Amino acid sequence: MSEQEQPGVVEKVKSLAKEATGAVLGDQEMRSEGRAEREGFSTEGRREYFRNVIEESNKRATGSA
Repeated sequence: MSEQEQPGVVEKVKSLAKEATGAVLGDQEMRSEGRAEREGFSTEGRREYFRNVIEESNKRATGSA
């Protein structure tokens, strides 16, 4: 699975690590920050993925792909 297929994988892992570290250390701020980052990357990653899918579909439909 390539980065293009699953955008934001590295960022998601980093935010999960931050969230887990905050949970282990009892640092609620770090935990919340990791969760917020994860949710933000997830949304943006999905948006970018579907934008690419739509563009590719449009190219195929018009015969320019």
